[in-house]
Amino acid sequence: MFNQSGMHKVAETLMEAERKLGLDSCLVNMHETDGEQLETISDSDVFVAHTHFPNEIKKRATKDYKLVFPVHGTIEYIFNSALVDGKMGYGHGDGWMLFMHWLKKADAIVTFWPRHQAIIKSMCDKNTKVNLAPLGIDKEFWSSGKSKGKFSGNPSVWTSENCHSIKAPFDLFIAWPWVYEEIPDACLHANYLPTDLHRWYMPLVNRNGASYGSHISPLTFAQDELRCMFKSIDFFCGLVRYGDYNRLCLEANVAGATTISYRGNEYSDYWITEGDQRQIATELIAILKKEVEPRQKTPVPDASEMAQSFKEIYESIL
Repeated sequence: MFNQSGMHKVAETLMEAERKLGLDSCLVNMHETDGEQLETISDSDVFVAHTHFPNEIKKRATKDYKLVFPVHGTIEYIFNSALVDGKMGYGHGDGWMLFMHWLKKADAIVTFWPRHQAIIKSMCDKNTKVNLAPLGIDKEFWSSGKSKGKFSGNPSVWTSENCHSIKAPFDLFIAWPWVYEEIPDACLHANYLPTDLHRWYMPLVNRNGASYGSHISPLTFAQDELRCMFKSIDFFCGLVRYGDYNRLCLEANVAGATTISYRGNEYSDYWITEGDQRQIATELIAILKKEVEPRQKTPVPDASEMAQSFKEIYESIL
């Protein structure tokens, strides 16, 4: 398996679960690969390119391998980020081109979201199969751990999403002052706000008052700490656009947090409406005041289910 950047934990979890099924699975981070490691995997039967399949691998391959392409990125984000990157001029990265290339060249295409599956299928030839696999996590790991002590606020609301446009905290920061005005004992804990973005976010939250009822920082947590953080809060608010779910919300659910998302996330306890931040605030207030009944959410898949699905895909193309 080849992996870069934020997909690392998904690829790592999949690799570990595949080994438990008896597969000889190996994770390779292409930012840290040396020649010796490439030689070790040169006789693999299947390569899983979570982001890219480097030419260095092709040169060393000793057999007619098969390639599986898991489409991690939200389709809209891949497209829009390519537009933005394209303004950088000659030699820019083009994730949209990369996406189109592997739709044509991969022996198997996989996605974890039914909505993405429908969009990808609309871009493929009619005989191309787009596989749907469950996005599983190690439920035994994420359900363990102990609270670090209750976070401040009654209630405490935590958000810690990657600040890509698809799940940035902008809308939540706009809505929060209206929530705080109605529930002055509440506290928003917003972590993972990178310092290179403070130049824009801090003037916003200081001016509109979101920072007055919040703790905002660039802090991140290792996984063994993160599972404990989920047990220390009243609500986890993960606002991913289009109602998509992500790994973080699955981890929060299994760790025992009460989860809030945009409408459509089947794994979330509560839904709020994406769009007008005034409506977001109104719906958040009702949830935090416990005026809304939680949904009957879908159980989170285990990593073993994800691995079994991928194993079946491998067998279908070999």
